[in-house]
Amino acid sequence: MERAVPIVELQFTNLAGELKSIDVTYERYKDALKFGKGVDGSSVDMAPLEKSDLVLKPIPETYFAVPWDKRRVARVLCDVFKPAEEVSQFGHEEEYELGSRYILKRGLEDAKKEGYDFVTSAEMEFFALKDGVAVDRGIYFAPPPYDRGAELRRRIMTTIMSVGVQGESLHHEVATSQYEITLGHDKALRTADNVIAFKYIAKNVASTAGASITFMAKPFAGMNGSGMHLHMCLRRGKANAFYGREMLSKLAKHFVAGILRHAKALSALAAPTVNSYKRLVAGFEAPVYICWGFMNRSAMIRVPSFSSEKSARVEIRIPDPMCNPYLAQAAVLASGLDGINERMDPGSPMASNAYHSKEDLDKLPATLKEALGHLTNDRVIKKALGERAAGTYVETKMRECEEYNKVNPSWDPATITRWETERYLERF
Repeated sequence: MERAVPIVELQFTNLAGELKSIDVTYERYKDALKFGKGVDGSSVDMAPLEKSDLVLKPIPETYFAVPWDKRRVARVLCDVFKPAEEVSQFGHEEEYELGSRYILKRGLEDAKKEGYDFVTSAEMEFFALKDGVAVDRGIYFAPPPYDRGAELRRRIMTTIMSVGVQGESLHHEVATSQYEITLGHDKALRTADNVIAFKYIAKNVASTAGASITFMAKPFAGMNGSGMHLHMCLRRGKANAFYGREMLSKLAKHFVAGILRHAKALSALAAPTVNSYKRLVAGFEAPVYICWGFMNRSAMIRVPSFSSEKSARVEIRIPDPMCNPYLAQAAVLASGLDGINERMDPGSPMASNAYHSKEDLDKLPATLKEALGHLTNDRVIKKALGERAAGTYVETKMRECEEYNKVNPSWDPATITRWETERYLERF
């Protein structure tokens, strides 16, 4: 139930997945539920300057008073609409084709027509810092007090759950001062909303504790980067369509094959920044080779162990927490459905360590620019995004590549540059 407060943050994401917000009074928020709130879309790479107005309409079920300032501030996610251009359109505006939620909703509707619900969960990895320095020297699964970030991590978990974002588990990750909180599984649109809410809450909770959090994919050279592994399945009604006699159903294997087929283009959305490709290198448990396997963490797609029909699923390990969770999931779903519709074969699962394999395995793109080239030529994913959204995304990200290359003309995946730190560390 909504709790009236003086200020409400109207929040939305641009195509790059960056959270944007504008504050309004509670009374203006109530008006916006029906009439919307006009904003400038040109300054967030969503509309041309000569036709820049967009309209935000709040999604009431995402409203909550922020736990660190309950008496004064609430937040709510918004869908993005085209402004009315005629009086007859007042109150009947159409959703904007570059709206991230709209793109995913459209893909989910296509899946629904084929009888499927797309269910996902996300592993959120991040670094906690204090004055730019690691808060602990812990290692994987370290307990407190060696794990000095445990209290902050637990505070984040209890805070997200207090506003209805379900969490499952939390622990110290491999790298110094790196942690993971796994979100509960839900329908994909809710998962994406929860990812956005989680990042917003985590950063604010850390700030109130005198710390900071970064979701930058690879903030530090020589140690593991942060991923946002997606676990997923398709459901038909209450039945898990990924469950079969050989653990995975034939349908699930077709789905996996589709993702493998479109992996290079998919990377441009799941690993969306220049810095993302410094995470996708061998030696740090990040995917490099396009393959799949049971319980194999060196593979791009892993089938986790499970002991019930309900928990049958696959995990894609390309995404990092800088990605737009709406676009990344829309692209994954379109790829998987293409695999099902074309009855694609994923081949034999990789049983050995892919990093040491003697097989001639295909590789993921080595740079964002390379991935964008594959996206430009992938008709399935471009259709899932929409031609205009795909074109705008590629154009925006190519500018990012060019800005990096002006300062750093040679590519060194082992070095994290000042340009990257200044652009990504606090922004994501």
